[in-house]
Amino acid sequence: MNYNIVNYRKSPLQSNSMISDKKNLLVSIDGGATKTIVQLSTIDGHILGKARGGAANIANDVEGSWHSIITPLQKILKNTNLNFSDVRLYGGVGVAGTELPSACEQFRKTAHIFENLILKSDAHTSCLGAHDGKDGAIIAIGTGTVALALFNQKERKLSGWGFPQDDQGGGAWIGLQLISDMLRSRDGRKPRSDLTNRVYDYLSQNGNDPMIWAVGANSSKFATLVPLVIQAAEEGDIEANNLLNQAANIISSLAKSLLEDEFRDLPICLLGGLSEFLIPRLDPSIKARIVAPTGCSLEGAYYLALQAYKEKGL
Repeated sequence: MNYNIVNYRKSPLQSNSMISDKKNLLVSIDGGATKTIVQLSTIDGHILGKARGGAANIANDVEGSWHSIITPLQKILKNTNLNFSDVRLYGGVGVAGTELPSACEQFRKTAHIFENLILKSDAHTSCLGAHDGKDGAIIAIGTGTVALALFNQKERKLSGWGFPQDDQGGGAWIGLQLISDMLRSRDGRKPRSDLTNRVYDYLSQNGNDPMIWAVGANSSKFATLVPLVIQAAEEGDIEANNLLNQAANIISSLAKSLLEDEFRDLPICLLGGLSEFLIPRLDPSIKARIVAPTGCSLEGAYYLALQAYKEKGL
């Protein structure tokens, strides 16, 4: 898959005078659990504007996700002295929650302002952006984990099914292991350690009862404990290093499963806040395959928007 398009990141902004009635424009949308970024650009890649909205996960809330998209888009159009009647819009959307077919169908019906729309997961657009629109693979390691590979218009996605049932190796998983060890150590089911004492003291000093802190905790809350593990590991704590090594082994195994069959020769990018701490700990055979990302999910959404435009034969 190679979109062969202008590298719009280096293109200057287009002036308003260059926009005529019913101008064909591309809308790139990167929607995620905490924020949505919307970008408006010309077909040849000149960026007209960019704005931020709220969270977008169509599996949880299609209407709320659409509000997070349409609000910044309206802001951009206003700033460029445009109305919806002035333009034909072609959308590329990377958003969380596309695993649910009914949510995708409802979103397409809601997003009626587009002449054509291509809707994919945020992992898909992250992969496109990371490899400059070409075939490749990614593993995103943040609060959760998701792996995705694109080759010859085929997609393989692994992990990313949610915490606690999946997303092993991510920040929430690390936090859960840490809390589990701390609870067992306080019960006397395993020896106390510097790391378990550290997390107990941290929670206590922040006004929590460490023994019930995790009751009802979501993935984001567990992931807040990761900096404690990283700091302890950097100070030489054996238990913390073992925990990060376990996470790296999970990611290595995930990468090996991803890069099989027709996907076996793809380069792979590791994305997300935890990647820099886990890359040095990966299996050497996987570490040798890693390349630096060339772009982000928003740029991947631009490639989809351009494809949506081309599909209309305009």
